[in-house]
Amino acid sequence: MELDLRKRLKFIALLLMTVYLAHAQAADETETPAGADNNETVAEENSPIMLREQGNVEGYVALTVSEQSIDATYMPDSLGKSAGKVLILHGRGQDIDSDGIVRTLRMGLSKAGWSTMTVALHYELTPNLYLATSNSEKTTDTDAANTSSDDSDDAEQPAAAETETATEQSEEPTEAAADDAENQTAEGDGEQSDTENTPYIVSNEARIAAAMSYLAEKQDGPTAIIGFGEAANLANESFSMASGEVGIVWINTDIELTEPPKVKVILDLIAERPLQTDIKAVQRKANMRKANVNNYEQRKIITISPSFYGAEANVLGIVRGWLHKHFIAEDDA
Repeated sequence: MELDLRKRLKFIALLLMTVYLAHAQAADETETPAGADNNETVAEENSPIMLREQGNVEGYVALTVSEQSIDATYMPDSLGKSAGKVLILHGRGQDIDSDGIVRTLRMGLSKAGWSTMTVALHYELTPNLYLATSNSEKTTDTDAANTSSDDSDDAEQPAAAETETATEQSEEPTEAAADDAENQTAEGDGEQSDTENTPYIVSNEARIAAAMSYLAEKQDGPTAIIGFGEAANLANESFSMASGEVGIVWINTDIELTEPPKVKVILDLIAERPLQTDIKAVQRKANMRKANVNNYEQRKIITISPSFYGAEANVLGIVRGWLHKHFIAEDDA
């Protein structure tokens, strides 16, 4: 009897050991990886995903203009034979290193022997918003029309009562008038403090002048100014800051000129889209012909985008060839 009890106890102990080992093996199979890998997995599952492009702008320069730091870039020529310098003025919605045509020109022209520079420009916001008359304003106008009849009735009251009221007000100044004067003084102080706190924005003319000076110190030779869109007007106004021979490139601009700027050569580069005609560009070319302007040249590039997306290489080739023709080939000859 005692022997049977021992066998039963051994059997139970063996059964418990088997169950424990099976449970431990299952736990090992479902266990997560080591601590470092576990933390990475949790971070990947629970953390928000953010795509960010990091990197420095190649050739970045900080220009000090009116005690403010203005972003700019400068790329010296990498050909080994310096041809001159090019100042690139970006348009609205672009920056000193915009993807596409700005970066293509500033990098590509530096490889062709031209030192290139871009400077950050400031453009005022000009939203085209038209506010409709609200219902509250209409109600106010109606109330004013209705109260006009009441005012006329009040005007028919005896003049003696109005005279007495005016006399009383002139003899004893009310406290409300003093309060109004204090309120107006406080409002004036608030407006003055807001004006003082408004940051000063450096003008585009000052930015371009600083860039021109920086370029002149770094590179000799002729100067080419490239203006995108609205910046074409800035190029026309600032060419006198450059020394020596000057050329201007307009890229996809809509300016209307009565008299061209007095520079050596002008290139008018147009983005021609299918089934669309740039009427202002056609008129500019006609005006130049009528005025017998010989230093003006207009070139068109067929593209589906006014920013020349997909045609950047064509723009670079035209600008590079134009610069070589008017500023390098003559020297070689």
